[in-house]
Amino acid sequence: MVEKRAPSEIVRFGVLLVVLFWTLGLFIELLLNFKGKSLCQATSCVVVGEWARLSHREMVLLGLVYFLGLGGFLLGKKEGLLYLWASGGLFAETIFFLRQGLEYHLYCPFCLLVGLGVALSALPLLVFHRPSWGALLGGLAGLLLGFALTATPLSALKARAFPAFPDRPRVPDLLLIYSPDCPHCHEVLDFCRHLPQANLYLCRKEEALPLFRILGLSGVPVLIVDRPGRREILEGSRAIIAYLEKRFGGQGLSLTPLENGLFVPQIETGVCSELKPKCE
Repeated sequence: MVEKRAPSEIVRFGVLLVVLFWTLGLFIELLLNFKGKSLCQATSCVVVGEWARLSHREMVLLGLVYFLGLGGFLLGKKEGLLYLWASGGLFAETIFFLRQGLEYHLYCPFCLLVGLGVALSALPLLVFHRPSWGALLGGLAGLLLGFALTATPLSALKARAFPAFPDRPRVPDLLLIYSPDCPHCHEVLDFCRHLPQANLYLCRKEEALPLFRILGLSGVPVLIVDRPGRREILEGSRAIIAYLEKRFGGQGLSLTPLENGLFVPQIETGVCSELKPKCE
């Protein structure tokens, strides 16, 4: 029979202080959020938030649920639920930080503070608890929750994308990140318009800024070819048009001027970037 050890009164008191402090902080953040403000003004907070399946307010509420639940189980001496809850929160936070570090390559300061609170509240309790099914199930639930609440950058973009030509068959593996003011993006769309079998899913650059940070991209258009076992990223109208021409045919097509009379120059790269005064 597995012997269970209850945390000492000192540990309980320390964890309760952590719960109280972080609950107060999250409650203040929630009030600020209702006013359109936030304790975290860093760009990384916004970027990381783009990949969460919940809004910032909902994530704050989730944090409050964790700390209030942990405090309630601790005061009520519900040992089984206490360890399950602590283990679940700790493993969920672990997934959040692993994805931020390994996939997003940046950290949200606000998330770091919340994660610190979860660690300070969960680890002291779990140290005094031998392995049990409750803690194991809590950890498994936390892992699943962590993955469920965070998205890969590409899946988040696909959820917001829309077809360039709604009346044509979908080509779900082609995602074009564009800007309405970029002539090279219109060059790609105009070329694609002449290929009856071609279609693209469109996503505005403003919605793809986190992905641009991860990949080190600065300009549009960018075409993401997402096929099973193979993913390509093409930057610039020249590379994208060459790919579309090879895949869908269309040799010898000549581009027509856009509706505003703009002729797009046939240049080597075909990238528009806010880092330079003109498209190159």
